[in-house]
Amino acid sequence: MDMNRILVPVSFAPSCKKAMRTAASLAAAFDAKLFVVNVYKTPPKLFHSVGGVFFGKEMEAERLQRIAKLDEFVKGEMKLLRLSLKEVVEMHIEDEEPVKAILRVARENKVDLMVLGHHEESKLEHFLFGRNIGKLADGAPCDVIITRTHLFEKMGEAKKAA
Repeated sequence: MDMNRILVPVSFAPSCKKAMRTAASLAAAFDAKLFVVNVYKTPPKLFHSVGGVFFGKEMEAERLQRIAKLDEFVKGEMKLLRLSLKEVVEMHIEDEEPVKAILRVARENKVDLMVLGHHEESKLEHFLFGRNIGKLADGAPCDVIITRTHLFEKMGEAKKAA
């Protein structure tokens, strides 16, 4: 089995850490290129025009902060795992529906494996957005591994954040 390109979507939820660690470990084992993708939806254009310059500056600051957060997240996980990978590609995508963006990146980069972090969605999230993990798994042009964050891991993350 060829495993040259591995993709892991990151939303900074606790489930992403486990997915990132799994993807990075597999990338190191297979000497594969790792694509770390974060998709961010900015507020609708109507919001931009209502807020004018003030909100534009605020949104740009938030965008830059998210890019820095992605970089910090990737470097932190690599350091924690003591891994040095052949190549890590960080991608920050804006204003695209997350499932479509992630599947597009997987297709365009001929990804061999996608590692997804499963987190439990609230009923409201499920109603509004559907089950993204299922959409990604069904639409993926490659094999998919789904990591699961157990309740005790989530509780530990929540305690550390508090």
